[in-house]
Amino acid sequence: MAILRHSSRRASLATSFLDARLRGAIAYDRIAGYFRSSIFEVAGEAFEAVQGPIRIVCNSGLDPADVTSARATAQALRIEWCEAEPEKMTPAQRPRYERLARLLRDKRVVVRVLPNESFGLIHGKAGVIRYQDGRALAFLGSMNETREGWTRHYELMWEDDSLEAVRWVQEEFDALWTHQHARDL
Repeated sequence: MAILRHSSRRASLATSFLDARLRGAIAYDRIAGYFRSSIFEVAGEAFEAVQGPIRIVCNSGLDPADVTSARATAQALRIEWCEAEPEKMTPAQRPRYERLARLLRDKRVVVRVLPNESFGLIHGKAGVIRYQDGRALAFLGSMNETREGWTRHYELMWEDDSLEAVRWVQEEFDALWTHQHARDL
């Protein structure tokens, strides 16, 4: 395949790329810059359909509600969940936090954060999607792993399934994922 170019001006990246490319995927590794559970509002079903691991490495600047939800899940403490005042969540927010908690608890999604002291702000954004038949594709783009990044902002992205591109992006992801300062959410 040649390099494919995507622009949010021409089509929704959430539907024309993310949902479409995650269909049938067995793994998704993502350098995200910023991660927000709002991504589940646009790609939750696509994430749940990925058969294997979804690993996201991002900046340490996280939404406090996402961190609280993750802590409650990881520690299985109802008290911590209650401190987040879930009763104050809007009806629109509740499903995304519940999905985040479930996917984190089931280890279907693993998020690692890297403090700015390691490399500065993680500004480069890329990912690798793998399929059962051995195919893989890499993508580079400006969007964060957020609802706004995939649906609202003007974003550009290049997709490349060459072995060289997949290997290069995977190497970058692995270096951040295994960095000594990277911590699980």
